Formats: sequence, structure tokens, C-alpha cells
Amino acid sequence: MTRAFILKRDQILVLIAKDFKLKYNSTALGFAWSLIVPIFTSLIYYLVLGMFIRWNIPNYLLYLVAGNFMWHFFSNVITMNGRTLRSNAVLLKKTSFDRRLLIWGTFFTESMHFLLTIPVLIGIMFLYGVTPQWTTIVPNLIVTFYSLTMLSMGVSYAYAAANLYFRDLERIISVIMMTWLFLSPVFIPISRIPENILPYYKLNPMVDILCTWRNIFYEPGFHPERFLYITLTSTVVFILGRWLFRKLEPRFAEMM
Repeated sequence: MTRAFILKRDQILVLIAKDFKLKYNSTALGFAWSLIVPIFTSLIYYLVLGMFIRWNIPNYLLYLVAGNFMWHFFSNVITMNGRTLRSNAVLLKKTSFDRRLLIWGTFFTESMHFLLTIPVLIGIMFLYGVTPQWTTIVPNLIVTFYSLTMLSMGVSYAYAAANLYFRDLERIISVIMMTWLFLSPVFIPISRIPENILPYYKLNPMVDILCTWRNIFYEPGFHPERFLYITLTSTVVFILGRWLFRKLEPRFAEMM
């Protein structure tokens, strides 16, 4: 490993430790909140949609939990990165510091929360008697994590940079993320989407990312026809987001 790589690794580890300390300082349950919040919201959706509206969806709680865990990770990475540059103003003024590490630090912090949810999903799978397809887990997992990483980081790069210039964006993004939630199959099954609007609905990359993720835990299967679109789309979003970040970066310290 090169000295530059080791230095960046150590800096990210320091940022992760700092995020954990700020997020869970003086909380009784600490790290457990990363599980409690998505599970609790999934139970609310299950009561409202699964029991009161009575959608006849097999293993609906597993469907909700699988989608909600992923959405919380995706949403948290973006919303937290919107504030990360401003909250690290001292580092922004150091020309030797790579500002991109702040964005990646938030991503890795939330990734640790996300990985903790996988044993919970496996437990609910066995509770419902869902048997995984062992030969398809690895390709589904690789495509899901690659696409989710590129998409969330691309949006984070763009949002973090633009939010320094347009302070109202922080309020607008909450509306955008809520709209994006309802345009994704987090708690509304894709089977409930009318056929005439389904092609437009699938333009949202989170649709196929969530479906591929659920092919591991909820409905084991393999649909490689999705892979090209979501990997290509998420890569383009990442490239554009990083380009915007680098375009606006020279004035970061000035905009604080």
C-alpha cells in the first residue's frame, strides 16, 4: 500500500469515528437506533398497508423490511452528506485535505449501519421459510452494492457541493427524497403499478436496484436483464455528481 492510500484510509477512519461520536453521543441505545428506526417504520407500513388496506402480498413484512432498510441507507447517505461540508468548515480551508473524503466518510459510516441489517433480514427470511438461491446471491449482491454506491455517491457529491451555494436546497431535498420514496417500490409492490406507466416508472434506477436486492432476501431469483441499465445509470450519475463537485470545489472555503 502506498503512503497516500494509508493516509486517506486513516483520515476516513477518523471521520467515521467522529460521525459515530456525534450521532450517538448521550443516546441510551446508541448503534441500535440504526435498526430500530427502519424496523419501526416498516411495522407502521405493515399495519396500515398490510392489515388495514389488506394488500394480499405474500410475506409482506419481509418485503417492507428489505426495502426500508435499503431506502434508509440511501436516504441517510444523501441527506447527511448535504451538511457534511458545512460541518467540517475547518477541513475545507486546508488545501492539502482531499474534500472528497468527507463524502466517502459519511458513506462508510452509513454502510456499517446497513451491513448490520443483513442478519436481521436473514432471520426474517427463515421466519417466513424463504430459501435463498445460493448461486444467485453473489451476482445480485455485487450489482446491488455497486449500483447503490455509485447512485448515492453521485447524488451526494452534487448535493453536498450545491448546498454550499444554494442554502435553500437543504429544504428542497427533503421534498425530493419523499417524492423519490413514493416513486420507488419500497412499500408499494411493483405489481401494483399500472402497466401503461410501468416503463416510465422503471426509469427510476432505484426500482431495479430494490428489485435486485429483494431477489436475494424476499423473492430469490436472477434477472440479469436489469443489470446493464442500473449499473450504467448509476455510473453516469456518479460521474456527473463528481464532475459538479470538482467544478464547484475551488470556492468551497469562500462559501462557508
